[in-house]
This record gives sequence, C-alpha cells and structure tokens, in this order.
Amino acid sequence: MLIQNGLVVTTTKTEKKDIRIAGEKIKEIDAKLDPNIDEEVIDASGKYVFPGIIDSHTHFSLHARGTTSIDDFYWGGRSAALGGVTTHIDFADMDDVSLMKGLEKRFEETRDSVIDFHFHMVINNHFNPLKQNHQLKEIKDFGISSLKAFTTYKNIYMLSHEKWEPLFRAASDDDLIVAVHAEDNEIIEKNIIKFQKENKLDVQYHPDIRPSEAEQKAVKEICEIAHKAKASLYIVHLSSEKGYQVVKDYKKLEDFKLYIETTPHYLLLTKELLKGPKARLYLMTPPLRESQDNEALWEGVKKGFIDVIATDHCAYNAEQKSKGENSLDIFPGIPGVETLLPLVYTYGVNKGLISINHLVELLSTNPAKIFKLYPKKGTIAVGSDADLVIFDPNLKEVLNSSNTHSKAGYTPFEGFEVEGMPITTILRGKVIVKDRKFIGEKGFGRFVKAI
Repeated sequence: MLIQNGLVVTTTKTEKKDIRIAGEKIKEIDAKLDPNIDEEVIDASGKYVFPGIIDSHTHFSLHARGTTSIDDFYWGGRSAALGGVTTHIDFADMDDVSLMKGLEKRFEETRDSVIDFHFHMVINNHFNPLKQNHQLKEIKDFGISSLKAFTTYKNIYMLSHEKWEPLFRAASDDDLIVAVHAEDNEIIEKNIIKFQKENKLDVQYHPDIRPSEAEQKAVKEICEIAHKAKASLYIVHLSSEKGYQVVKDYKKLEDFKLYIETTPHYLLLTKELLKGPKARLYLMTPPLRESQDNEALWEGVKKGFIDVIATDHCAYNAEQKSKGENSLDIFPGIPGVETLLPLVYTYGVNKGLISINHLVELLSTNPAKIFKLYPKKGTIAVGSDADLVIFDPNLKEVLNSSNTHSKAGYTPFEGFEVEGMPITTILRGKVIVKDRKFIGEKGFGRFVKAI
C-alpha cells in the first residue's frame, strides 16, 4: 500500500511525504515514491496523515455496580476507529488477590476487538505490595507497563494510606508506572454526610460533593509520596484549576517522572450541564467544573504541564443512566473515544492554542512513550506499525447522536461544531475505516506488549 501526497505529521515535522506500507509495518517514507505494480494507492492530497491515535484511558465492558458499560471491545473499538483511534489502553481488575488471573479473565472479553489494546492493571486494597510484589514482575513480563490505584471509592478500590509508599517502591523496582485516580476520600465522605442531611444529592450537587479541593489535596499527597519513593506517577483525568496548580509545581522537579492526563470534557464542558433535563447523561467522576477550570487546563496543555489528552470513555445508554436515585448511585461515565481527535484539533489547533505537532504528541506519541509502546506505536517511522489516520482539515460537522457511533446513543458534545475529521483509519497496514465507513473485522485487534 502506498499513501501519496499527504502532509505527514510527527511531533517535530509536518512535511509532504509518501508512505509505503509492507505487511503490518511502514517500509519507506520519502518525498516521492512511485507505486509498484498492483500496489494499492491512497491519494491523501490536501489531507494530514497522523500516527494512529492512542486513547490511554478507556473503559470498554466495565463491570461495576451490577451492570456493564454499554460499549464492549467491538462497539467501543468501532467507535474509536471512526475517530482515528488505533490503540486504546483499558483496565483489568485483579481477581481476588491475583493480578494474572484478573488479566487472563479480562482477555476473554477482547475476542471481538477491532483495534489494538493494552491494559492498566487495577490494584485494590486486597493487594499487599510488601507480600505480593512478586506478582508485579509476572505482569511486567507479560507485557503490562502500568498499575492503576485509587485514593477514593472506599470498600471498592481505595488503597489504604500505609500501602502507597510500598506500592510505589515495588512498582519502581519493576519499572512499572502507577496511574492514580486522585480525589481525597475523607473530604468526599464528609460532604456526603453533610449533603444527605440537607437533602442535596441531585446531580447538580455532584461537583460540591466531590469538589476541586478533594482533587487538590489527593494530588499533592500522592505526588509527595511518589517523589519520595523515586517512582513514576501518572495522574489520570485532571479536572480542576486547583489540581493543576499542584501538578505545575511538581512538574518543575527535575528528579520526578510525573505525567498528567486530562480529557476533552474537562477542557470543554462545565457543570451547568448538570442542571439541565439531560443532567444524568453528563455525570462522571470527577465531576464537571467551571469555565475557569477549562481555561486553566488548556493553559496546562499549551505550556506542556499536561502530557496526554485521553477520554475516560465509559459509556452508558439513557436507560442505564436513568437508574439510581441521585448523584451517589447513578452510573458515572460518558462516551468520548470517537470525538477525541476532532475536538482537540478544532478547539486546540484551530484556536491557536497548540500546534498540530503538539496534537500528535498529546494524542499519540506521549501515551506511546509513557506506557512503553513506542516506537512500535505512536509515530510515523520506518519499522513502526503502519497505524495511520488520514485527516481532512476542511471537513465540518456538528456532533450529534446520529453521526457518532457509541452504543450509548448520545454524545456529551451534542451541538459542538468540529472542523477537521478523520476519513481513513489504517491499523497495522489494514484499512479499517474507509471514506468514514467502518470496514474492520472482529478479532483483528491485538494486545500490544510494553517494550
């Protein structure tokens, strides 16, 4: 396969090049390549060619609170591919006290994958990092690059305070990065008691129950512990200006490998949506905040304090979202994997906040490097996987439920105009989206081992 006349975008360059694919790999990149006999040619004139987008935070088939998120590895992957995402990093829960059993169980759900995938291994309080640290080597040898831990959700995921430093030290010994959902549980639990007494548990109060101060405090504490343990730390879905101010200080420490992720919803949506008739559809954790938080996070993206934009895609349909009495038991999460690239391009690149090369860094190269998938993934280079997105910068669309493809049946970005859309998605040399139509196959997606 030969892709001709496209503007090839990496983190450092944007230049007109042709790309030859042989099998699953990129074979040649040059200014003008002549097609071989019978070689398939794709003309990318007037289009950008990006490395495949990597969404480093998705929840396909998430099992929690007696239900399962609506997008499985087929439907979620299909939606992702239509948005130019060729690899996603999802989550595997430990099974009882075994990490490998949990991982093996999770693999059973990936049979219908249509894009490539990697996993964060979720640690809960059953895990003892002093007595079970041998399990970390097992998952590292299997190809896992990261752990996921929580400072909240007591009795489900939350890790007790005394386990954090041993966990960071054990993870560091095995060269694993720890990804953390950082909200202070004590603040949240006190607020729950207070707001219950005041009968203020509706969706609109969710940002008050889980305030930015909870994020601020937890981020500070976790950064302090990780830095002391000389461990690598990845903060997921940063949502607030207060949280951002904390990470800004820690990012300046030269001896600390700290990586920060945010999402399009924390960059573009506000808590006003939690007062409307469709409020339940916009409930996620951490909650939506205010426009000043959006602005602070964009500043973090622009100045390089934020390393990755991912989606935290966790889709539920309207029926699932209608269950639950209040903000404490409504299923939290929204769809987003499909709209990641067009939203960041439109509201980041087109608004002059970031360059197109920085977009590639945020959505592809940085996640690939942080989670050790690079240079197999995350770049356009000879020898890398032929994961490519042909992107039309002039294609305009108003996002709605009929032109997005999550089984949730809606997009939280309803009514947002985007200018620039992916039209062709190629995974390991195979076209899986052509002219914006999905043509991929169930089971083509593969687990990508950390390098």
